[in-house]
Amino acid sequence: MKRRTETSGRSWYWLVFTIFGIQGLFFATWVARTPEVQQKLGFDTAQMGLFAFVMSAGALLGLFLCGPIIARFGTRIATLIGFPLAGAALAGVGFAAEQGDVFSATVFISIFGIAGGATGLAINIEGANVDRSSSKSLLPSIHGAFSVGTLVGGALGTLAIILNLSFSLMFTVISVALSILAIVVSVRLPRDSGRHIASDMSTSDIQTIPSRTERLSVWKEPRTLAVAFIVVGFTLAEATASSWLPIALVDAGLGAAIATGAYTVFAGTMMIGRLTGGPVVDRLGRSRALAIFGVITAVGIFIVVATNFIALPLIGAALWGLGNSLGFPMSVAAVSREPRLSSSRVNVLVVSSNVTGVTGPPILGFIGQSLGLFTAFIVPALLVLAGLFANKSTQEHVQQIDQKS
Repeated sequence: MKRRTETSGRSWYWLVFTIFGIQGLFFATWVARTPEVQQKLGFDTAQMGLFAFVMSAGALLGLFLCGPIIARFGTRIATLIGFPLAGAALAGVGFAAEQGDVFSATVFISIFGIAGGATGLAINIEGANVDRSSSKSLLPSIHGAFSVGTLVGGALGTLAIILNLSFSLMFTVISVALSILAIVVSVRLPRDSGRHIASDMSTSDIQTIPSRTERLSVWKEPRTLAVAFIVVGFTLAEATASSWLPIALVDAGLGAAIATGAYTVFAGTMMIGRLTGGPVVDRLGRSRALAIFGVITAVGIFIVVATNFIALPLIGAALWGLGNSLGFPMSVAAVSREPRLSSSRVNVLVVSSNVTGVTGPPILGFIGQSLGLFTAFIVPALLVLAGLFANKSTQEHVQQIDQKS
């Protein structure tokens, strides 16, 4: 069954590329000003951690709420509603925090999380659909747009601080601009993308739509769970760098500039890897590329862990980011080649990634408190390497067998 779309393949790609960038900009706009939000709300570190957890819990709720909505109405409606909701919530967080209103700020940050989780699921399903429509590997560069968005958002946040602009003003201006852009982009997305029942489907097509039981059964598929395990390793590696890399390097006696620079290098090489990784995957094959990039990730982490013995944190961070770049997008591609249950399988990976992102860094923090953060970094490295044993589940011929079954 082939569905009609209102856009050409190239236009569709750039629309989805743009909307991934919007998601990254939203995220980075929030992250860039969190220290000031914490100060205005009078939170200590533990309280700020709980505040961030509220947002993460909201994101998980958004994932579960948005799945049935996408199945019925498509990804287009989810992004049309989700991004403006995220913008309104982020602006609300800014105004509430400026007033020191903890309750209102908590409500708004939970809504921001819900909207972020919903749009995250929608754009990943849309990205998987674009990738499946092409003979080339497009998901790495599509996810690269998110990395571009985070870097641009971080730069705008730094500029706003230099110009002494309040975070509430920045949140409002960025939110309005991104919401308008998201609406302009979303209205051009295919109407039926992500829907289980599309407008051009025949009766026989509709009869092939998976039931709710079938959609839930993907959570028991060994291959889907194996790919989800790979996602857990790569997600934990990324979350570890975002949460603990600068702190670990400062604790090791390095200057703040080097510590911050290491994370910037990590984010930069991750962006480069995603933007340029498609041809590499096409040449090597998805499974082999994932294995190679998994090893590169682990090597980078181990170099950072060895900072007390060989001071090469920038090289380690560069390899860590480069290796980490293809883990999630290629895993999504691996479970989305068969269109009938593609959305349900992508949902498994997105949920696995979000749960890992929420729970992983705090757990590593407890390990780091007892044994040191560098010791804690070994956990994601080992998980990424363990994922190599599940790598067979991402091979292309496995997808062909699934499509026939």
